[in-house]
Amino acid sequence: MQTILRSTNVLVDDAFIRADIVIQGDKITAIKPYQSVDVAIDLGDRRVVAGFVDLHGDAIEKEIEPRPGARFPTVMAVVELDKKLSMSGITTMFHAIGFNDEELRKGRGTEQSKSLIHEIYEANREHLGVDNLIHARFEITSESSISTVKSLIKERKINMLSIMDHSPGQGQFKTLEAWKNYFLKTYTINEEEVEQYLADKNAKDKNSIVQDLVTFAINHHLPVLSHDDDCLEKLTVLKALGVTFSEFPLSHDVAKNAKEMGIKTGMGAPNVVRGGSQSGNIAARELIQEGVCDYLCSDYHPASMLLSPYRLKEDIGLPLEKGFAMISQTPAALAGLSDRGELKEGLLADIVVIDESHFPKVVLTFKEGEIVYNGIRGFSL
Repeated sequence: MQTILRSTNVLVDDAFIRADIVIQGDKITAIKPYQSVDVAIDLGDRRVVAGFVDLHGDAIEKEIEPRPGARFPTVMAVVELDKKLSMSGITTMFHAIGFNDEELRKGRGTEQSKSLIHEIYEANREHLGVDNLIHARFEITSESSISTVKSLIKERKINMLSIMDHSPGQGQFKTLEAWKNYFLKTYTINEEEVEQYLADKNAKDKNSIVQDLVTFAINHHLPVLSHDDDCLEKLTVLKALGVTFSEFPLSHDVAKNAKEMGIKTGMGAPNVVRGGSQSGNIAARELIQEGVCDYLCSDYHPASMLLSPYRLKEDIGLPLEKGFAMISQTPAALAGLSDRGELKEGLLADIVVIDESHFPKVVLTFKEGEIVYNGIRGFSL
């Protein structure tokens, strides 16, 4: 079946142009001059862009447990979030699934994370609307998780690996007090459990654990990221191990150092939309304005992906086409997904249609040529 979409606002080769998009099967087979085809679906001036590629989103945790202690079935959470992703324009999602075998972070213990990954993997094969992939977040002292993570990598159920260190005194927790304030408030633990956790954590040989797992992931052709980088020394070590991009650098200097070392950098779209970090770290728009942030991810809020290019245009004058590249073309390239991220002949027909008449909202999402979300009343192919 052939489908042709027509609009005066199609993002092609880094510019919005008037064009007809020809879709055959799961791919874009041609980008033709505007009104050059006799029969087409005329979208008027609605903006047409490539489907968003989200390298880090942990919204699945909130879908499973929206309130502390109020848990819902995993199978239900995966299906419901998949629908929300399509409504947000996200056609490729890397679910950020944490491995922290000490289990202070509830839901990120080895067995729970393994079970969730299996559920997402099977559901993705059988019935989900968008591509639901896995970004495994590995806490560097989670030694007992290593064999499980390696097995999942060998089974091709993990598609990306990031290295985290949430020890107090570095990263997002600059002081022990800041660390305690977060963990005691967020998780049901007491001071005694905290002290035991820290003692166990400090006894681990972090360097050998990280080197072993990163090497294994790279040998299996996975992209490897670092997380919450806070100093040049950390970047240097991780760069030597083979890390290729850094998510959520904590300062302008760290982001600049990363770029100078050839490491790509990414920040959260919610940071852009809200105008700053919810944890008090650097504002993403400052890094983008200085040219030291390459891509955006949904972090904890999928709907922010759509609005982030508009906020960047409003706040710092970044052209919309560059903003959209930060949530589609660039992350696709970093993940090694050469078949998506742009509206181009031969690529997957992952396409998002946006109505800006009142407030930017996704009204159509195509995944591999099929509509997975339709928000236009009375519309059908």
